[in-house]
Amino acid sequence: MVVARLQKNNAVISDHVIQADTFGKRLKGLIGYKQLPPNHSILIKPCKSIHTFFMRFPIDVLFLSDQNDVIAMYKALQPYRITATVRKACAVLETNAGVIITHQISLRDQLRFEI
Repeated sequence: MVVARLQKNNAVISDHVIQADTFGKRLKGLIGYKQLPPNHSILIKPCKSIHTFFMRFPIDVLFLSDQNDVIAMYKALQPYRITATVRKACAVLETNAGVIITHQISLRDQLRFEI
């Protein structure tokens, strides 16, 4: 199981990170989920933009650099939306809406992924 932590305070922001690292997994993402279980997220890699077409719930979105620094984010992105392309992004972490506010995540915060 992969866990996502904030480097600045060691807080667990997701204790169940689903890895979408193949074309098929990246294409599907969270489509088909009725909801994202609490403390779950999906790490899409590589990724520079996302859409929420065919999704049923809002999500918080963290765009990550190659060093897992937060370089862009969207709070409570609603279904049927498209994000801007983040050229320097290497990955995206999609989490439950409210995670950014709950954990006070800011630009330049760094995430750490642990097995």
